[in-house]
Amino acid sequence: MKFKLFTLLFAIVALATVVRAEDTSALTVTYYHYPPDIMVNGGKPSGRYIDALEAIVSGAGYRVHWMASSIDDEANILDDGRRVICTTGRMPTAERAAKWYFLPFQFDVVAGDIVLTLPELKDRIKMHGHISKLVRNSSLTGTLLESGIYGAEVDTFISTNPGWILRTGTTDFQLMNMLLAGRAHYTIVPENQWLEAQKMLPRTNHLVAIPDFGTHPPYPIAIACSKALSTDMRTRLTDAMAQLEYPRLDIPK
Repeated sequence: MKFKLFTLLFAIVALATVVRAEDTSALTVTYYHYPPDIMVNGGKPSGRYIDALEAIVSGAGYRVHWMASSIDDEANILDDGRRVICTTGRMPTAERAAKWYFLPFQFDVVAGDIVLTLPELKDRIKMHGHISKLVRNSSLTGTLLESGIYGAEVDTFISTNPGWILRTGTTDFQLMNMLLAGRAHYTIVPENQWLEAQKMLPRTNHLVAIPDFGTHPPYPIAIACSKALSTDMRTRLTDAMAQLEYPRLDIPK
């Protein structure tokens, strides 16, 4: 009888310990340099998105374990789905939602994309009229992010891996530097990243933007997490974002 009572008490204590451990456990959140919303100095992230994630994760009863990444490595972890991570925001699409879990709130609205090129190439680029035609021109080299989303028609075409579309850059700043180094004729980046680059990398002032070229207009982003995120964690993070009054967002299916 004493043995059974001891076993029962041990089980209760163990269960309570697990619950307490879960309440105070860390949630891994990936980050990369994305000024001004994410700044990385001395290996430590700061900025508006970092503060927002700290508040959300803390409100859910967890602490943040920050993990340095790149936008493409982050996408690969989400695609794999086995490691529990969340991110600092991604554009939700039906294709991504099939592999990733999105918290159903608008985390932020990101500036629309623009096409950048060199002044001497502007007219040659503009004559195509739309990015879907531009990316098909094998005489012009483009540099784009591997995990970037550029619109259904463009994404379908570049998924065939044309040799004149480079996908080796891992940040928008790298894409602009590749353009300035003569390794590509054009790139596509969020407008706010070009504006930030002009403050930090004066050479990017030499680049010119081509507006109204079929690129994404401003779009909402949501916090993307891996499918490995438990039901309890999903519920608690959802409740935390609701408490912080983030607007609801319909995630494509």
